[in-house]
Amino acid sequence: MNAVVTQDTPRLPSLQSGGSVRAIVPQTFDEAWRIANAVCIAGMAPKGLDTPEKAMVAIMHGMEVGFTPMAALQSIAVVNGRPTIWGDGALGLCRASPKCEYVRERIEGDGDAMVAICEVGRRGEQKPIIGRFSVADAKKASLWGKQGPWQQYPKRMLAMRARAFALRDGFADVLRGLGIAEEVQDIVQVQDRPQPPRPPVPPSSRMIDGIDPTPDNGFDTDVEGEATDDATADSIDADQPGSADDSLIDDTTFFERLEEALAVVSDLATVEEVWTDMDPLARFEGQPNAEINQGIAMAIRKQAEKRIGSAK
Repeated sequence: MNAVVTQDTPRLPSLQSGGSVRAIVPQTFDEAWRIANAVCIAGMAPKGLDTPEKAMVAIMHGMEVGFTPMAALQSIAVVNGRPTIWGDGALGLCRASPKCEYVRERIEGDGDAMVAICEVGRRGEQKPIIGRFSVADAKKASLWGKQGPWQQYPKRMLAMRARAFALRDGFADVLRGLGIAEEVQDIVQVQDRPQPPRPPVPPSSRMIDGIDPTPDNGFDTDVEGEATDDATADSIDADQPGSADDSLIDDTTFFERLEEALAVVSDLATVEEVWTDMDPLARFEGQPNAEINQGIAMAIRKQAEKRIGSAK
């Protein structure tokens, strides 16, 4: 016969009367990763902390200053590439510290004379630490009237700036280097400045000395009698340095062409003809490095004239 199978009803865990639920605080790296992963899967991670890696780093930063994991996710923000803490979270963290005696905030004046003041006191210290931020300070930093919270809640933004100064000065040991998010948000990111164009390569020493860098081509200036005036004229006509649009080539190529054209001439009249045809002074006029480039071009011409004068 078939035996009757009985199944016990599962007993629910009992709750002790008067018990309290405590936050889950990870003790190991793996536990922090599991919490961060669970928060991201549940879709409860704040904007900017939407991956387990980012959420875990925020949890670790928060735990270093005393936050529980979930409080850290709500109070830690990444602004301009650095971890920061929201102003309300910083205020709560400092007030919860046994080192804090009081935090007092107020706004004095109206209009352009308005000043936000935050006074903080540390236990054992008689003199308070005061942070101030005025409308004049906001205008100097180009914040007053800025689109966003500075237009919608100007008093609140002044108070947050004064609070940031006071808390960072008075409780640096509590915040442990975390910046105030509202303050860091207003910092303008410095863009990489464009690099100025590099100056052109100066003429080589061989070209300055009047030596043709290509030997055995019939134009060696250090060998007498091998280059004739007719050959020089034919070479200039063949190269036609001014026929191409010089504005379409870079400065280094232009100097190389000028050197090549002047290296094969044998009289000053031809030097003047090449110089007029290529017109380097007009080419560089109005450019950022005009004086430098024009000076290099003049040096190339003087070397050619010196070579021709010494050959006679």
